[in-house]
Amino acid sequence: MNAILKYAAFAACLLMVSCDFLDRTPDNRTEIDTKQKVQQLLVSGYSQANYGMMAELSGDNIVDNNAPDAAGAFERLSPMSRIFDEAFAWDDIVSGNTQDSPFYVWNYCYKAIATANAALEACDRLEKEGEDMNAERGEALLIRAYHHFVLVNIFAQHYKDSVTSLNDLGITYMTELENTVAPKYERLSVTETYEHIVADFEAGIDLVDESYYSQIKYHFNINAAHAFGARLYLYLREWDKVIEHANAVLGEDQRNAANVLFNATGVSYSQPTQEIYAWIDKSSPANLLLMPATSWWNVYSMIPDYSRYAFNGTAQTEALSGPWGSRFTGYTLWQYDQSLGVFPAKFMYIFEYSDKVAMTGYAHSIRREFTTNETLLCRAEAYIYKGELSKAATDMCTWAASYGYKTMTENDIKNYRGTKVLNNQLMSPKFTIPADGEPYVQSVLQCRRVETLLDGLRWFDLKRYGIEVTHRIGDGKGGYVDELLTWNDERRALQLPQEAIVSGMVGNRQGTTGNTLTDEYRVPGYASDRESEQTLREKAQGLMPAKAPVADESNVK
Repeated sequence: MNAILKYAAFAACLLMVSCDFLDRTPDNRTEIDTKQKVQQLLVSGYSQANYGMMAELSGDNIVDNNAPDAAGAFERLSPMSRIFDEAFAWDDIVSGNTQDSPFYVWNYCYKAIATANAALEACDRLEKEGEDMNAERGEALLIRAYHHFVLVNIFAQHYKDSVTSLNDLGITYMTELENTVAPKYERLSVTETYEHIVADFEAGIDLVDESYYSQIKYHFNINAAHAFGARLYLYLREWDKVIEHANAVLGEDQRNAANVLFNATGVSYSQPTQEIYAWIDKSSPANLLLMPATSWWNVYSMIPDYSRYAFNGTAQTEALSGPWGSRFTGYTLWQYDQSLGVFPAKFMYIFEYSDKVAMTGYAHSIRREFTTNETLLCRAEAYIYKGELSKAATDMCTWAASYGYKTMTENDIKNYRGTKVLNNQLMSPKFTIPADGEPYVQSVLQCRRVETLLDGLRWFDLKRYGIEVTHRIGDGKGGYVDELLTWNDERRALQLPQEAIVSGMVGNRQGTTGNTLTDEYRVPGYASDRESEQTLREKAQGLMPAKAPVADESNVK
């Protein structure tokens, strides 16, 4: 009896202690209980991951310099990391979870989504107290919609139509903060994922109020929100809505678009530092949303020792040909080694010195997530499917003129014959190119290829149209294997991070598929295996212009 009483007394004490413990915040997190704190929280609601590496290595803008070219020449180079090998071969990327990996992109996107959900919960509480939280709610909804949009385009098959895409696995759409231990997540279909994205977008765009942004280009401002709408509905093939949102950015009068495009002809290319900043200038009307990123993709890909995969050879020739002619020279390229490849100045990083005497510091890349130029090309594509071919041509010619091609005409577009087979009707019988529209579609896709070079959006265009891709993978000894990615290949949906699969989430396929990059085709000595990060930084920094700019965006608000 005494033992029972003692146990009961102990249990009562434990209960009281537990209740007291649960009444307290378990850590030092700040409670989001004011309008200002919600605004501060949303500053961190944008992913710092760069999906460009995975997307570009999957697409047709990159070649393997270790594979022999038409003249039989080849290199024997290593990439920065083994994950570059896996991405180019369309293997499951399992060799790392660091920068540019599926885990990194997945983790940072869902981190941004969690931030948005925390902000929305705070908005609910504060609105009950009489606070106007419309602006903050609008930004949070757009953040949530956009990061799910990135995830579904990377880790799922592309949207085909509302019925067919019910059969394709999408992603988990997170609308609440997780508060359970070891939760089980279910993947929606691609159709259902897009339904959620559209719902968040439509609810958010009407609430956006950029008046509280101190750095407007680093938040979903009104123009950035409409540019997102243009791209979202382009992927869903809702042409009227594409035009509606693009017009909100560019104006309905097509002649006005030229005033807000990036003017490449006005950049002083004799001053490399100025050239870098011209592309990422936050005061430029062409830049609608800028997102700082941490990435190896543009920091170390320029180091010749690690330039196995580059914008070079047949990919470069093919990408820079179009209705303007055989070489798009208006898109200024930054050359680091012509034999290994080149990249545009917008791809260059900026260097922030932590110690100017020792010449050490950190490299930053700035993603131009939405621009007027890309939005203009969204509208041009929509005009084609509305049967307004002359309007589509006007937009494309206006775009080309911003890079110095003032002589490109509609006849050039009519006569252009692209090199890619479009499998749009295999994607969906509802996806039909209008009569006489194929040269216009081929032209706008080529314009988009140049405009979005190395950003990753070309991969999404390849998926949208079911365009097949061949990668020639070399062994550094003159041998090679050609690997084909068909229009309906399951590898067009990149495999989920292994961490997500191990935790119980359904992957895109069972086991490693395609596994063409055997040891025969791997060149040992990855940079990440044999050199310190500091050494790599110093190598990259040594290739910078003499007067490297100091980044001032490290603490964006």
